[in-house]
Amino acid sequence: WSRGQDVGGKRDIDVATVNMYVGADFGAVATLDPADPNFGAKLLTGVATIYAGIVASDFPRRADAMAQQLVARGPELVALQEVILIRRQSPGDAIVGGTIPATHVELDYLAILLDALERRGGHYAVVSQVQDIDVEVPLVTGPLAFDDLRFTDGDVILMRTDLPPGHLRTTNPQAGNFVARIPLPIGVDVLRGWCSVDVRVRGRRFRFINTHLEGNLPPPFPDIQGIQAAELLAGPANTTLPVILGGDFNSDANGNYGPAVYSLLTSLGGFTDAWSVARPTDPGLTWGHDEFLANPNLAFIFRLDLVLFRAGGFDATDAEVVNPMIGSSPPLWFSDHAGVFVTLAIR
Repeated sequence: WSRGQDVGGKRDIDVATVNMYVGADFGAVATLDPADPNFGAKLLTGVATIYAGIVASDFPRRADAMAQQLVARGPELVALQEVILIRRQSPGDAIVGGTIPATHVELDYLAILLDALERRGGHYAVVSQVQDIDVEVPLVTGPLAFDDLRFTDGDVILMRTDLPPGHLRTTNPQAGNFVARIPLPIGVDVLRGWCSVDVRVRGRRFRFINTHLEGNLPPPFPDIQGIQAAELLAGPANTTLPVILGGDFNSDANGNYGPAVYSLLTSLGGFTDAWSVARPTDPGLTWGHDEFLANPNLAFIFRLDLVLFRAGGFDATDAEVVNPMIGSSPPLWFSDHAGVFVTLAIR
């Protein structure tokens, strides 16, 4: 892996993908039925539990651990998912059907990570980003007292800014949300998306795309995940440029969860899996820590986080799953996902 002073004669590109993890499971709230006579109480309890989990997950400490790994390896491009922004309104109005948006920033995962990178000597800037789901819900703060919490998800591409002049240039940032999305009973659509940027490295051009696809849902849900993957192929990946595609695909490359999307991307999409080339005998598992990041032993079961490439004379020469324990008390890990770091030689 290259650091700033070592870049001079590089003939490869180092990239990474990291799902930053919001810090809690939203499932209990997402599946609530407004027709349930206890809906209001369950919503308030669920939101309070989620927010407590997010606070307990200590994102600043997790971000510092992420920054340590990124600075140690120095990828030129980084795909980030679950880049969360939490805003608060006090007192809130959502409990009475109000629509004034919360604006006071409680937690800004992107700003926290960028600050951690800077403290550790990393030099990165945002070159493309997309906003996904944006939802505001009530939080109980006392007897008949409520604030609003606004959760905004997103995906971001970072680029190193400390490279020699002309080594790495980006143009044409693009972003979009998938038309296919899950409509929740509470009246909110789970919006997901992608962002991309065109890159020039030593005269070679390619497109770098970051995405976070929906999970593999059981019937009666339609195949939202597969439709989103098809949108990705017909959208930003539909280019004459070579493509590097990174992200959390929620599709296990080893065939144990939502395998259809991985097959679609690597067959019809024409993509090559960098991990399979660089480490063909290693399962490369990247996901499976518990919701509270409290499991003391490695518990990964799926390989969901991928770097894929198509055309352009790329060859995957190295790949690494990065998942260090970060402390002796929860959170024990920087995310419920591992980071994936890949070196692609440019032929």
